[in-house]
Amino acid sequence: MIDGERQSTKSESIQAILGRIPLASVERIEFIRESVAGVDMRGQTRVVNVVLREGNEAQTTVNAGFEYLPGNGRVTPSGSISRNWEFGDTRLTLGANFDQNAAPLLRTERLENSVGALIETRDERTSRLRTAPRFNASINTRFADESRLSLSFAGGWTDSATRDRSIVNDPLGGLSRIELFNSQGDDTSWEGTLTYERPLSESLSGQLVLLNRDDASESADEFIFAPAGGGGSTTFFNSIVDSGERAVRATLTWERNEQNSIEFGLETAINYRDNGLQISRDTGLGPVAVPLPVANTRVEEERSEVFASHVWRPNSDVTVESGFRLERSTIAQTGDAQRERSFDYPKPSINLTWDASENTQWTFGLERDVSQLSFGQFASEVSPTDNQVQIGNPELVPQKTWRASAAWERRWGEDGTVSISLIHERAEDVSDLRPITVVVDDTTTPVTTDTFDAPGNIGDGERTILQLEAGIPLDNLGLSNSRLNVTTMLRDSQVTDPTTGQTRRFQGNEDWRLILDFRQNLPEQDLAWGFFFYTQGDEDVFRYDQSYLFTTKQPVLDFFVESTAIEGVTLSVYVGDFLPQVRERERTFYTGSRIDNIVSAREIQEQDLGGFISFRARSTF
Repeated sequence: MIDGERQSTKSESIQAILGRIPLASVERIEFIRESVAGVDMRGQTRVVNVVLREGNEAQTTVNAGFEYLPGNGRVTPSGSISRNWEFGDTRLTLGANFDQNAAPLLRTERLENSVGALIETRDERTSRLRTAPRFNASINTRFADESRLSLSFAGGWTDSATRDRSIVNDPLGGLSRIELFNSQGDDTSWEGTLTYERPLSESLSGQLVLLNRDDASESADEFIFAPAGGGGSTTFFNSIVDSGERAVRATLTWERNEQNSIEFGLETAINYRDNGLQISRDTGLGPVAVPLPVANTRVEEERSEVFASHVWRPNSDVTVESGFRLERSTIAQTGDAQRERSFDYPKPSINLTWDASENTQWTFGLERDVSQLSFGQFASEVSPTDNQVQIGNPELVPQKTWRASAAWERRWGEDGTVSISLIHERAEDVSDLRPITVVVDDTTTPVTTDTFDAPGNIGDGERTILQLEAGIPLDNLGLSNSRLNVTTMLRDSQVTDPTTGQTRRFQGNEDWRLILDFRQNLPEQDLAWGFFFYTQGDEDVFRYDQSYLFTTKQPVLDFFVESTAIEGVTLSVYVGDFLPQVRERERTFYTGSRIDNIVSAREIQEQDLGGFISFRARSTF
């Protein structure tokens, strides 16, 4: 939060918003560890509030830099500029930023049969250039009656060009074919929000939030399949996607007394996505349309939610926050698929915070969560480089999860902390991929059908997460002004596979993760340095007749150095992926479905992420 107000924008990250605030404009940073009257916790147990100074002079913050990519020798620029003004009780911010990405992807592949004999090898390279300018503006003002009005705007566009080149050789090293994928895309997006807060009495206040967001993207792709012996084909993909959201949220907060505060509210929104995909193939005789089910469709959702929450402080050591939300959603799909459905979802929650001592806190929670659907999953998509088709599913429903949690936190010294949390989830309608059989030709007798993978719901599942977080000052080890942040996670999940009927873990859920984040300030040298370390277990994805196993061979290790030797300027050097970053993907093909467990081939892909070195300068004046 900034000055006690949550940021309503959905198109900008909190990091980008905070990056536009000069350090000299910050009066203090509050770390709120329990529900407090007048603070919008939104069910979170911890919230950070940045309190700004009053009466700041106009300031400009400039970031400029470039990134060197050893994988292709490219140098790409990036930068941002923002200007802040204060006119009495009004604060105005204007900003712009520019980002360019040309990071290459290098891959090698081996395709082997079921007994390990080589079928073919691939040497693949992806070249890309992504350019993304964005603009933002915000105005915040406070009136004489203590009401506040905030307006914000963010918008921009992205131009991207991608070229995939794959040279395929036979087992003896002879050229078998060349595959090329060229993509040209343009995306535009903009978002505007209005937030108005007004005290209605000493204990009663109201808030109104309006949001409008629009996104549009177009892409023209071609996939060239060129066998060494001649022939081949070119497949064209033309896609147009429009999406957006209109939302209104009204909240009434009653701070009855020091022990009780109550909040009531209503939110209503309209979300939509219009998806168009045209596919054609030319084998030398001219383009011929390629039909794809659920490729051209529109999905629209009308959603309303009423909610209420109560914060109760029976004594100075205990805080109880209870809440209830009721969501009503109607989803209508038109075009290639015709479907309309309505859902009602109750979402109760309760959280208890107990300060067992000055330095020890316990937190317990129970809630029912309903996930938000991704409208892109209602439409079909194609990955020509992987020869993979995913069908849109008009029957998709949100995943519902009961989540119970318990956490213990201990603080020591000035800024040492350690916390252990245990979370157990019971999920209904787990979101995953499932096989769907569709009619691809209704002119035959009987009709011709085919089975595809589609986003869907695969039944109930359970997941348990054990997480440890620690912030450790290292002054006692001789590293003055240094801190090591540690995050480690263990996870176990179980769900029934829709194809085999066997128990497996959730798709894309690694079993463990470890993150180390270190920083040391050296004020006498006007320097700071540190590193970031990340490693995790493998992940998998299951399809009807294929399975994927993703493994990272080396941990992520990044280093940085910062210097403030030049007054008013911060210079930084960042070395990313210091260790060779090779990510392996093992793709297993089955004869028929996976239920028979008859392996026909395996594809082992190794992808080199290449690394990067960035140089940045930041100044506020």
